[in-house]
Amino acid sequence: MRSIRNLTEAYSRYRFACLFVSLLLTLTAAPVFSAMGMSTRVMEVFLGVSLLAAVLLTVHRWGSRVGVGLIVVFVVARVGYVLLGNKGLLITSQGGGVGICLLSLLIMLRHILSDGPVTAGRIFAALDVYMMIGIMCGLLFNIFEEQWPGSFSIQGGALPEGSKVQLAHTLYFSFVTLGTLGYGDILPVSGPARALAVMESIGGQMYLVVVVARLVSLYQGPADKNGSGTRGTA
Repeated sequence: MRSIRNLTEAYSRYRFACLFVSLLLTLTAAPVFSAMGMSTRVMEVFLGVSLLAAVLLTVHRWGSRVGVGLIVVFVVARVGYVLLGNKGLLITSQGGGVGICLLSLLIMLRHILSDGPVTAGRIFAALDVYMMIGIMCGLLFNIFEEQWPGSFSIQGGALPEGSKVQLAHTLYFSFVTLGTLGYGDILPVSGPARALAVMESIGGQMYLVVVVARLVSLYQGPADKNGSGTRGTA
């Protein structure tokens, strides 16, 4: 029991750093495994681990039960889709993932924007929020593609008959959009996909501006309280 308690305390201390590493591995898994000739299904396993790590952020908080319920929905619907191949189960699974991302975003934003010193944990939390935005939008893009096939165009042309945009593709497109890189290899075609792409690109830049300003203000706080800062001087 004592070792479990120590492990829990250690994870609680470094939970944002653990989530960051998990998210980073998830995003790099798809291209690496694809280059090795492996299925991108392995990337989905990494994604499930990342969402589980995000749910653990809600422990001892107001969203703990909601987070556990969402991860159950995600896992059960995903397993059901693999076994039965029902598109509705896939959309339900992706929707559960979106809910987990949104819940963890709210908790991490509250931690970032609250008063207190700028610590490594707060910086990792800020990075986690940025990456979770990309994953959440990638899941939403995948839902759009399932609901309205042909929402995306790859290499400027229609997809071959019987093929579809995979989750790895929509996650890649999401982060290209979030970073406003605009490579042009994957393009949104449908109205919902274009609307979300615009919202993600604008929201991602606004997030960086607001969070950087907030962290800088918090970093200057102690100096101002000691009277050595310049805030409020004529």
